[in-house]
Amino acid sequence: MSGRKNNTSNSLVEIKSNKKMWLLNSLNIRSLYLYLLAALIILEINGSSLKVSCNGLEDLIQTEVTRTYYLTKRVTKVTMEVKIKTGIEGKTINDFIYEFGVSDDIYSNIGFISSGFSSINPNNYVIQSDYENKLFKVEIGEVNNKYKTFYIEYHIGNSMTPKPKSIRLGDNQLLEFRDLLRVRSTNTAGLKCSVLSEKLVIQFLPETIIEKYLPLEMKRQNNKLTYTVVNNKNKNDSSENSEEVFYVHFSLNSHLVYYDSVLRTISISHWGKINVREEYSGSNKGALNKGEFHRKEIMLLSGQGFARMRAPGTVLPQNTHICLFIDHVLPNNAEGLEYFDQIGNISYSNAWRVGNTHTMLQIQPRSPIMGGWNFDYIIEYNLPLDSFIFYDSNINMYMLNLTMMPSAKGIFSKNITTQIHFPKGAYNLFLEFPRHSNIPSLVKNPNIGSYFGWFDVLKPRPVMEYNITSLYIPEPFLLDYKFSAYYRIESKMITYSGTFLISILVFIPFIIVILLNRFNINKHVKTD
Repeated sequence: MSGRKNNTSNSLVEIKSNKKMWLLNSLNIRSLYLYLLAALIILEINGSSLKVSCNGLEDLIQTEVTRTYYLTKRVTKVTMEVKIKTGIEGKTINDFIYEFGVSDDIYSNIGFISSGFSSINPNNYVIQSDYENKLFKVEIGEVNNKYKTFYIEYHIGNSMTPKPKSIRLGDNQLLEFRDLLRVRSTNTAGLKCSVLSEKLVIQFLPETIIEKYLPLEMKRQNNKLTYTVVNNKNKNDSSENSEEVFYVHFSLNSHLVYYDSVLRTISISHWGKINVREEYSGSNKGALNKGEFHRKEIMLLSGQGFARMRAPGTVLPQNTHICLFIDHVLPNNAEGLEYFDQIGNISYSNAWRVGNTHTMLQIQPRSPIMGGWNFDYIIEYNLPLDSFIFYDSNINMYMLNLTMMPSAKGIFSKNITTQIHFPKGAYNLFLEFPRHSNIPSLVKNPNIGSYFGWFDVLKPRPVMEYNITSLYIPEPFLLDYKFSAYYRIESKMITYSGTFLISILVFIPFIIVILLNRFNINKHVKTD
């Protein structure tokens, strides 16, 4: 009996010990699972989830934003000074992407955007455009609990409308401008960073007439308006996401000429030239002319040469809302320059070289472009092949390096189409654009077209194309913002076969005529 009791007691002890071991193992598995889950959450917070704005962690990212609007030219320049940090001591986020949005109208008219750590030349960071959500994403890198300052600059075209719509030539032109009062700093989930402070500054030209501005709490200081945006601290209040706008009604005596469409054709030749043809079509969206068209009044506004015709005491605006000329900046070695329109209105134009930097072409219409008038003209010039096409021995390809934009200076353009006609026999074509992605509406056409030139008989030239919906290039980038087109060339025999064929077809009749004439001469000599 005692042996049986010992056996049963031992078995009970083993069962209890097995239960304890099972419980311990299950606890260890659960704790290990919890540890792994916590580690994954930490990695997710420190990693990919923070690469897209704040991902809902509103207290983690804190920003201070100052927006400055320069309403001094026909194209509005906006600069944003953003100070950003983490709200947790010792917290560092790598590869952070700052997001901000604009209104639909503003987004469609942004021609150029850049960002960097310097306000002088802010073009260091890569910018991604989100067309569906009207957002821009700036890759600013590492963010910690100390303020990091970076700058965003973008240019808005076709953003001002005249009010009143019609004025006389000597009157000041009054314009309206409006935009969102607050910066949209939402991410894809619709959540915001914590904006500690936000300031709005609107800069005007000296002696600008400011008729009206909203909100009325704006403070005027000489030629600028300032306003401190009050952010709602209650995060559950939907009014924080309201689309409040600011509004200004001010004077700006400048024409509002914009291009409605631009077709730019670049033809590469084997014979040492690059032909560039630019076809412009646009209008002056400034105030219409009230009254009749008077040549004398226009001459009074044209410069000091007609000052003797002004009545004593006449006070004229600093500039005028009619367009007297349009400047084009061409490469310094441009040659064979031609410019013309359908009605001969730009025959007064002229061009000159500016040192060793560039060639200036000034389009001067004989009848200035009044408000509401449409216009069109064509510019065509040649460039030497050896200055713009280079051979890359590393990849065994030719590279065309040329400016991306039309040559017009300070003009906002819509619907720009650029076609590159490669030489016959070119293959392995591809385009390369600046890596900072400064033009939001840039789209490359993946299809390769064809074009038959004068000497293209057997085989057409390949054509590549890219399109831009809205474009404005700031003056510092006019001749430096370039694209690259790469291509290879087939054997020279295939390349020049069309030209040789045309030469043969042209000279064969001459040879036949010469032989027939000689035959007739010999025949007459024998008969005599």
